[in-house]
Amino acid sequence: MTTTAETASTATKRPLWRLLFGIIDQPARTFEGILARRRWWMWTFPFLILMLAFVVLTLVSMPYTLEMAREQAELRLAELPASQAEAARATMEVSLTYPVMLATSLGFGILALLVGLAAQATFLYFSALVAGGDDMSFGSVFTVSAWTRLPLALGLLVQAGYIAFTTNGIRYLGLSFLVSTGNLLEDAANPLVPLLSKIDLFWIWHLFLIVVGLAVVARFGRGKSLVLTLIYAALALGFAALPSLLFGGMM
Repeated sequence: MTTTAETASTATKRPLWRLLFGIIDQPARTFEGILARRRWWMWTFPFLILMLAFVVLTLVSMPYTLEMAREQAELRLAELPASQAEAARATMEVSLTYPVMLATSLGFGILALLVGLAAQATFLYFSALVAGGDDMSFGSVFTVSAWTRLPLALGLLVQAGYIAFTTNGIRYLGLSFLVSTGNLLEDAANPLVPLLSKIDLFWIWHLFLIVVGLAVVARFGRGKSLVLTLIYAALALGFAALPSLLFGGMM
């Protein structure tokens, strides 16, 4: 019978690329091996993959993102008085250019990835502590959190592949098409659109890995891990819908 210690010892000898496949078919054993290594680069590796996937998607989708941004800007300009529209158009000609949009998207996007990872790890760590988590550190929870985001990286690459193959941008992500109207301004004011845009198979896979990862790092049963994961999911969806709830009336 193989013990947890033996499994972790075996996993520490596996190369990083094999751990990527282990997340798919043996997530619990893979998490044990990841935690046994206790190296700072164990969270950096999956985060770099996520960041690279985001950069690829941004580069592939930027022409379509820029086109949609200009379309929406023109619709807003049409609602302004002529004097204000001219001033706004001058600003738009500077801000809605490829270099500016690309730099802005990459800068804020990568920052959002890091903040999102930190927020996830912080919530899971303190909620696990409250729930009675045993023998864990913030660093171990942070590392597990980084690895649970690998399905999101795969989702970004799938989006990039779809855009490159169809030569069309993606206007509605996830399940948001169920409530979309086709009018981006109206949909931006509907909190259900950003909420449902987060829900897809890759996000559900991400949640599944959180359940498994929490069970390993905090030594929880799957039931307790599932409850904490569902709370995390509800908060994540709430934050996604928050901008539309706060500023929807201004759009």
